[in-house]
Amino acid sequence: MAFQKRGLLVGLHITIITLASFSQPAAHQAGLMVLPEAEVQAEPAETLQPVALHGTAGAPVLRLRATAYNSLPSQTWGDPNVTATGVQTRFGIIAASRDLIGSNLPYGSLVRIRDQGGWGNGRGAGMFQETLNSQDLFIVEDTMHIRKQQQIDVWFPELSTALSWGVREVELEVVRYGRDGLMLDHEHPPLLDARPAFTARALGN
Repeated sequence: MAFQKRGLLVGLHITIITLASFSQPAAHQAGLMVLPEAEVQAEPAETLQPVALHGTAGAPVLRLRATAYNSLPSQTWGDPNVTATGVQTRFGIIAASRDLIGSNLPYGSLVRIRDQGGWGNGRGAGMFQETLNSQDLFIVEDTMHIRKQQQIDVWFPELSTALSWGVREVELEVVRYGRDGLMLDHEHPPLLDARPAFTARALGN
Protein backbone atom coordinates (compact mmCIF):
# COMPACT_ATOMS: atom_id res chain seq x y z
CA MET A 1 0.00 0.00 0.00
CA ALA A 2 1.09 3.62 -0.53
CA PHE A 3 -0.04 6.75 1.27
CA GLN A 4 0.56 10.45 0.41
CA LYS A 5 1.58 12.70 3.29
CA ARG A 6 3.16 16.20 3.16
CA GLY A 7 4.85 15.80 -0.20
CA LEU A 8 6.34 12.33 0.49
CA LEU A 9 5.21 8.87 -0.47
CA VAL A 10 5.20 6.51 2.45
CA GLY A 11 5.17 2.87 1.49
CA LEU A 12 3.94 0.22 3.93
CA HIS A 13 5.48 -3.18 3.46
CA ILE A 14 4.24 -6.22 5.36
CA THR A 15 6.68 -9.04 5.90
CA ILE A 16 5.25 -12.42 6.76
CA ILE A 17 7.61 -14.68 8.65
CA THR A 18 6.93 -18.33 9.30
CA LEU A 19 8.28 -19.21 12.74
CA ALA A 20 8.07 -22.92 12.30
CA SER A 21 10.56 -24.92 10.27
CA PHE A 22 9.43 -27.46 7.71
CA SER A 23 11.20 -30.20 9.69
CA GLN A 24 8.78 -29.83 12.61
CA PRO A 25 5.49 -31.66 12.70
CA ALA A 26 2.41 -29.61 11.89
CA ALA A 27 1.21 -29.88 15.49
CA HIS A 28 4.32 -28.02 16.73
CA GLN A 29 4.29 -25.17 14.19
CA ALA A 30 3.94 -21.81 15.97
CA GLY A 31 1.99 -20.06 13.16
CA LEU A 32 2.53 -16.70 11.43
CA MET A 33 3.71 -13.28 12.63
CA VAL A 34 3.14 -9.96 10.77
CA LEU A 35 5.90 -7.35 11.04
CA PRO A 36 5.08 -3.92 9.45
CA GLU A 37 7.87 -1.81 7.99
CA ALA A 38 7.57 1.89 6.97
CA GLU A 39 9.74 3.24 4.17
CA VAL A 40 10.03 6.91 3.07
CA GLN A 41 10.51 7.06 -0.69
CA ALA A 42 12.41 9.74 -2.59
CA GLU A 43 9.63 10.50 -5.10
CA PRO A 44 7.68 13.66 -4.10
CA ALA A 45 3.93 13.56 -4.03
CA GLU A 46 1.83 15.93 -6.12
CA THR A 47 2.12 19.51 -4.82
CA LEU A 48 -1.01 20.75 -3.08
CA GLN A 49 -2.44 24.02 -4.43
CA PRO A 50 -3.78 26.74 -2.09
CA VAL A 51 -7.56 27.13 -2.17
CA ALA A 52 -9.23 30.55 -1.98
CA LEU A 53 -11.70 31.02 0.86
CA HIS A 54 -14.27 32.46 -1.54
CA GLY A 55 -14.55 32.08 -5.29
CA THR A 56 -12.07 30.52 -7.66
CA ALA A 57 -8.30 30.22 -7.24
CA GLY A 58 -7.50 31.75 -10.62
CA ALA A 59 -8.47 35.00 -12.32
CA PRO A 60 -11.47 34.01 -14.47
CA VAL A 61 -12.29 35.96 -17.63
CA LEU A 62 -15.87 36.40 -18.84
CA ARG A 63 -17.07 37.67 -22.22
CA LEU A 64 -20.34 39.54 -21.72
CA ARG A 65 -22.82 41.90 -23.31
CA ALA A 66 -22.37 45.38 -21.83
CA THR A 67 -24.69 48.37 -21.80
CA ALA A 68 -24.35 51.73 -20.01
CA TYR A 69 -26.49 53.79 -17.63
CA ASN A 70 -26.33 56.95 -15.57
CA SER A 71 -28.31 58.67 -12.84
CA LEU A 72 -31.62 59.36 -14.53
CA PRO A 73 -34.91 58.45 -12.81
CA SER A 74 -36.01 56.61 -15.98
CA GLN A 75 -32.98 54.30 -15.73
CA THR A 76 -33.35 53.26 -12.09
CA TRP A 77 -35.84 52.28 -9.41
CA GLY A 78 -35.92 54.56 -6.38
CA ASP A 79 -33.14 57.11 -5.87
CA PRO A 80 -31.20 57.35 -9.17
CA ASN A 81 -28.03 58.30 -7.30
CA VAL A 82 -27.98 55.22 -5.08
CA THR A 83 -27.18 51.65 -6.17
CA ALA A 84 -28.83 48.38 -5.16
CA THR A 85 -26.31 47.99 -2.35
CA GLY A 86 -26.93 51.51 -1.07
CA VAL A 87 -23.73 53.25 -2.21
CA GLN A 88 -23.63 56.49 -4.18
CA THR A 89 -23.31 56.10 -7.93
CA ARG A 90 -19.96 57.08 -9.41
CA PHE A 91 -17.72 56.09 -12.29
CA GLY A 92 -16.17 52.76 -11.33
CA ILE A 93 -19.49 51.13 -10.38
CA ILE A 94 -21.16 48.53 -12.55
CA ALA A 95 -24.43 46.66 -12.39
CA ALA A 96 -24.54 42.93 -13.17
CA SER A 97 -27.49 40.82 -14.25
CA ARG A 98 -28.99 38.73 -11.47
CA ASP A 99 -27.73 35.42 -12.84
CA LEU A 100 -24.18 36.79 -12.54
CA ILE A 101 -24.82 38.24 -9.07
CA GLY A 102 -25.80 34.73 -7.97
CA SER A 103 -22.76 33.04 -9.51
CA ASN A 104 -19.65 34.65 -11.03
CA LEU A 105 -20.08 38.29 -9.91
CA PRO A 106 -21.58 38.65 -6.44
CA TYR A 107 -21.85 42.14 -4.98
CA GLY A 108 -18.46 43.60 -4.13
CA SER A 109 -16.59 41.76 -6.88
CA LEU A 110 -13.76 43.74 -8.45
CA VAL A 111 -13.26 43.46 -12.21
CA ARG A 112 -11.16 44.88 -15.01
CA ILE A 113 -13.04 45.67 -18.24
CA ARG A 114 -11.64 45.38 -21.77
CA ASP A 115 -13.62 46.85 -24.66
CA GLN A 116 -14.11 44.29 -27.45
CA GLY A 117 -16.19 46.54 -29.72
CA GLY A 118 -19.83 46.62 -30.76
CA TRP A 119 -22.00 43.69 -29.74
CA GLY A 120 -22.15 41.14 -32.55
CA ASN A 121 -19.78 42.95 -34.93
CA GLY A 122 -16.74 44.09 -32.93
CA ARG A 123 -16.76 47.54 -34.51
CA GLY A 124 -14.80 50.20 -32.66
CA ALA A 125 -12.96 47.71 -30.45
CA GLY A 126 -10.92 49.59 -27.87
CA MET A 127 -12.71 52.90 -28.46
CA PHE A 128 -13.53 53.18 -24.74
CA GLN A 129 -10.40 51.48 -23.42
CA GLU A 130 -8.64 54.67 -22.40
CA THR A 131 -11.70 55.73 -20.39
CA LEU A 132 -11.93 52.29 -18.77
CA ASN A 133 -8.21 52.29 -17.97
CA SER A 134 -8.54 55.60 -16.14
CA GLN A 135 -10.54 53.72 -13.49
CA ASP A 136 -8.69 50.40 -13.86
CA LEU A 137 -10.85 48.38 -11.46
CA PHE A 138 -14.65 48.43 -11.33
CA ILE A 139 -16.83 47.16 -8.48
CA VAL A 140 -20.19 45.37 -8.72
CA GLU A 141 -22.60 47.44 -6.61
CA ASP A 142 -25.80 47.35 -8.66
CA THR A 143 -28.06 44.90 -10.46
CA MET A 144 -30.31 44.89 -13.51
CA HIS A 145 -33.85 43.99 -14.51
CA ILE A 146 -34.70 40.33 -13.95
CA ARG A 147 -35.06 39.72 -17.68
CA LYS A 148 -31.37 40.50 -18.30
CA GLN A 149 -28.84 37.65 -18.33
CA GLN A 150 -25.07 37.43 -18.87
CA GLN A 151 -24.88 41.22 -19.02
CA ILE A 152 -23.34 44.17 -17.19
CA ASP A 153 -24.23 47.87 -17.08
CA VAL A 154 -21.40 50.41 -16.77
CA TRP A 155 -22.28 53.65 -14.94
CA PHE A 156 -21.24 56.92 -16.61
CA PRO A 157 -21.83 60.43 -15.23
CA GLU A 158 -22.87 61.82 -18.65
CA LEU A 159 -25.87 60.62 -20.65
CA SER A 160 -24.00 61.37 -23.88
CA THR A 161 -21.24 58.89 -22.96
CA ALA A 162 -23.75 56.21 -22.03
CA LEU A 163 -25.55 56.67 -25.37
CA SER A 164 -22.25 56.61 -27.27
CA TRP A 165 -21.32 53.35 -25.52
CA GLY A 166 -24.43 51.66 -26.87
CA VAL A 167 -24.32 47.85 -26.63
CA ARG A 168 -20.83 46.42 -26.59
CA GLU A 169 -19.02 43.18 -25.94
CA VAL A 170 -16.54 43.27 -23.07
CA GLU A 171 -13.98 40.96 -21.58
CA LEU A 172 -14.27 40.98 -17.81
CA GLU A 173 -11.31 39.85 -15.71
CA VAL A 174 -12.44 39.02 -12.17
CA VAL A 175 -9.83 40.44 -9.78
CA ARG A 176 -11.76 39.72 -6.57
CA TYR A 177 -14.74 37.39 -6.10
CA GLY A 178 -17.26 39.17 -3.85
CA ARG A 179 -16.30 41.41 -0.93
CA ASP A 180 -14.54 38.73 1.10
CA GLY A 181 -12.66 36.95 -1.66
CA LEU A 182 -8.91 36.91 -2.10
CA MET A 183 -7.33 39.50 -4.38
CA LEU A 184 -6.40 37.54 -7.49
CA ASP A 185 -4.32 40.44 -8.82
CA HIS A 186 -1.74 41.23 -6.12
CA GLU A 187 -0.78 44.55 -7.71
CA HIS A 188 -3.96 46.12 -6.38
CA PRO A 189 -4.94 46.49 -2.71
CA PRO A 190 -8.57 45.76 -1.79
CA LEU A 191 -10.98 48.69 -1.90
CA LEU A 192 -12.98 49.87 1.09
CA ASP A 193 -16.74 49.54 0.53
CA ALA A 194 -19.43 51.57 2.28
CA ARG A 195 -22.79 49.79 2.12
CA PRO A 196 -25.95 51.46 3.47
CA ALA A 197 -29.36 49.83 3.08
CA PHE A 198 -30.68 48.74 -0.33
CA THR A 199 -32.68 51.52 -1.99
CA ALA A 200 -32.34 51.37 -5.79
CA ARG A 201 -31.56 49.15 -8.75
CA ALA A 202 -30.45 49.92 -12.28
CA LEU A 203 -33.01 49.05 -14.95
CA GLY A 204 -30.46 48.24 -17.63
CA ASN A 205 -30.97 48.64 -21.38
